[in-house]
Amino acid sequence: MPFINLYYAMNAVIAGATGLVGRELVRLVLSSDYYDKITILSRRPLKIKDNRLDTVIVQDFDQLKDYADKFDVEDVYCCLGTTMKKAGSKEVFRKIDFDYPIEMAKLAKTKSHFKRFLVVTAVGSNSESCLFYNQVKGQLEDALVAMDLPSLHIFQPSLLIGARDEWRWGEEVAKFFSVVLSFFMVGWHKSLWSIRGSDVAQAMFMVARKGQSGIEKYKPHKMLKLLHS
Repeated sequence: MPFINLYYAMNAVIAGATGLVGRELVRLVLSSDYYDKITILSRRPLKIKDNRLDTVIVQDFDQLKDYADKFDVEDVYCCLGTTMKKAGSKEVFRKIDFDYPIEMAKLAKTKSHFKRFLVVTAVGSNSESCLFYNQVKGQLEDALVAMDLPSLHIFQPSLLIGARDEWRWGEEVAKFFSVVLSFFMVGWHKSLWSIRGSDVAQAMFMVARKGQSGIEKYKPHKMLKLLHS
């Protein structure tokens, strides 16, 4: 484990804090004294109250540059993401799942304290995929890698399990079969395992605390292995 200066104040930014992974991540970091300050970029207020929490209401993420000063932190967590149904169009989907994360990385890279960018994509990410969702996620990963960030950690969950704000019938059915079938999966099929949003959040926080540099990708089985090592 790398040496950590306990007298050095560590700070973080979290975007997407109202989503499944982001919500769990906020709860997790607040249960620890690792960060001196946690800045949340959100469209709406959070119900959580903590003296270390600075919730910044961003009315328009197209204007992220207006909040550039918030990115002078060690760790930037990007948990932004939507669905085609909620986005309503490919253009809006791409804005949320590609444009905004890239803008966050650009802003962070200019700051002196910035060390790590941790982002949630998807297990099927592939810039050449015929599926628009996977294509955009893959393009995001490729663009982030090309930015030569000090440290980039990409978390690629498959089906996320956990309590959501809205109930999705199709997703609940998929979760049931995913959990059952996961028992029989071996080899490369492990990448298709469902994973709890809380486990993804825990893996992200663990990786940040390790202070590992370079580029690393984490599929579900790798995240779970990390948590149980």
